Amino acid sequence: MIHKPNEGVSNTRNRGIDEARGEWLTFVDSDDYVTDRYLSDLYACVGPGIELVIHSLKHIRESGELLYDYNLPKGEKIYATSNFALMAKEQYVAQRGYTFCKLFRKQLIDTFSIRFASNVKFSEDWVFLFSYLNAMNGKVCCSPASNYFYVDREGSLSHAEHDFSYNYVTFGIIKDLSLEFCSKYKADIVDLGPTYLMHKAMTLVVSKVQLRSIKTEDWDFFNRYYRATSMKAKCDKWMVRHFHSNLSVLFAYFYLARKFRKMLERYNLWSIVNTLRK
Repeated sequence: MIHKPNEGVSNTRNRGIDEARGEWLTFVDSDDYVTDRYLSDLYACVGPGIELVIHSLKHIRESGELLYDYNLPKGEKIYATSNFALMAKEQYVAQRGYTFCKLFRKQLIDTFSIRFASNVKFSEDWVFLFSYLNAMNGKVCCSPASNYFYVDREGSLSHAEHDFSYNYVTFGIIKDLSLEFCSKYKADIVDLGPTYLMHKAMTLVVSKVQLRSIKTEDWDFFNRYYRATSMKAKCDKWMVRHFHSNLSVLFAYFYLARKFRKMLERYNLWSIVNTLRK
């Protein structure tokens, strides 16, 4: 047991990494819980050449109601680095970018000085995971075993809405890691979804100055790789594609869209909008 002042999630985890003396590391969030088979089932996947084990989880409400379940391949699968592109697509590695439900080799973490970035306020798990993946030369074992219960709590850090700057800065970090992963493993960057945070940043702008701070190459990157799956996202992408050179129009759009969408949420009107779409 380590007693220390509260210095944030990243610094606390880094202290744990520094103190750890075992061959493997895993993580558990204090809001969640695991079964008594969590560690043994993870370790059972360790074999020759394995440097990372990935398990599934159950995403639940505080009441225990199941919220989401990934449609993962049945049975255990092992991926060499030559198949990491396939792994990213089949196993939703980027979408499941958390560090719990995984087993990391401590030696690799120490060799490449991989730590949680204390300057990243959210998505620090994703940054850690892909820093680790980009350093790997061994294999990944993926299993649908599910011994971890991720509890969706209102008011938790995962629900916090960060401002434009935090989202845009974090997007830059994630974009660079995604490009490195795709370059090394010949993966499709669309499968990693790095443009999500740039989209989130744009929806939170409060001035044209913020839009002006977005780099030209990032506008191009967004227009090329952002995958819009909802009506809101498709509208946003169309506006960015046609008006990113006219920031007055684009700022007015995002400002008014944010007000309108918050009104729909406040009065629970999105269900009516979705019904009209059908």
